[in-house]
Amino acid sequence: MLRKTLFILIILLAACFVALTLNIFDSAEVEAEKAVEIAEISTKLSIVALATVMKSFRNSLSEELLADASFPLGHKESYSWSNLPPARDEDRGGIAFGKLSVDQLTLFHKVLDAFLSDEGYTKVSLVTTKAETDISKIRHSFWNSRPYFIALFGNPETDGSWGFQLDGHHLSLNFLVHGDEVSIVPFHIGTQPTTINGTVVLKDERGKALALRNSLNAKQKEMAIQTGRRGLKVGPGSTTDPYLNYDYSHFVGVGLKASDMNDAQKENLRNLIKTYVYNLETEFANVWMKDIDAGFEDTYFVWIGGTTENDYIYYRVFNPAVWIEFNDEGRGRGAPNHIHTITRSPNGNDYGIFALNSGPKTLLEHYAMADHHKVNNELFDYYIPEK
Repeated sequence: MLRKTLFILIILLAACFVALTLNIFDSAEVEAEKAVEIAEISTKLSIVALATVMKSFRNSLSEELLADASFPLGHKESYSWSNLPPARDEDRGGIAFGKLSVDQLTLFHKVLDAFLSDEGYTKVSLVTTKAETDISKIRHSFWNSRPYFIALFGNPETDGSWGFQLDGHHLSLNFLVHGDEVSIVPFHIGTQPTTINGTVVLKDERGKALALRNSLNAKQKEMAIQTGRRGLKVGPGSTTDPYLNYDYSHFVGVGLKASDMNDAQKENLRNLIKTYVYNLETEFANVWMKDIDAGFEDTYFVWIGGTTENDYIYYRVFNPAVWIEFNDEGRGRGAPNHIHTITRSPNGNDYGIFALNSGPKTLLEHYAMADHHKVNNELFDYYIPEK
């Protein structure tokens, strides 16, 4: 019995010694690897301008509000967003619009204006300021009157990698600055009603797609037009995004391929894609379009629904560098008045390089998963499955 007890103690001491040794001798290496993830602060004028407006917004916040809004890069809050309107007392994470003063909200809109194109900012501004009329008429005492929350990731004061999320009813924008790069995916925007203050919020998203669909010949329609229920396939998240690191491969080959379109149709398809991509400021959208154009011939177009402005429709565009969906919500009664859209990056760039599972995020995971360690999982207090 004594020998068995001594043996167990020796095993435990050895495990502790290994873990301590790794911690002492490898801490510098781990910190170096983390430093590689965080980009150097960019000196590019356009990036400096983005950082400047974000710093102004951050500096306007009280210590309490800034603490409520701030999360590290890669935090699960990045993946926690929903198209549903929050209840009056629901906490979506971050800081609610209702807690901001007029001046603070104005500064935040300057951040949005800097990141978004004129067209993109107009859509977002209309949705956040005017699209809640219908909600307010239904159980006004239940729904949050300003159903939007802001979460901040990283710190532009100290690092070249940082971002923010605007999450709420019919909106979820996920921005990341990483060195000289800027991304905006996932990007969910919807609207109800479809017309606000005389402006059809997603007019080009519908009109350009209808024009493309109606230009197809009989053979092309056979490939593009699908049967079945309308609805986003890779849509808005809930609690945590279920489509993080999603495998899009089963959509390859489904629909009409760009390589089977004529030149005019290809141009129509490209212009439709640009309607979504160029919600982002032009300079950064141009970079994204280069990736999209590189695989343009492998783009697939799928359509479900009618053929006129008053018909309920669904469509998607699937390119190696962009995923786009549009859906008229509801059962097709009356004219369409409720739209959901989603823009994502199916090549693993949703949320940028800090996305969950893109690499080990803790010291424990580093020791258990890094090729140069491959430490036995049994030395730790929970199991990490091998990839």
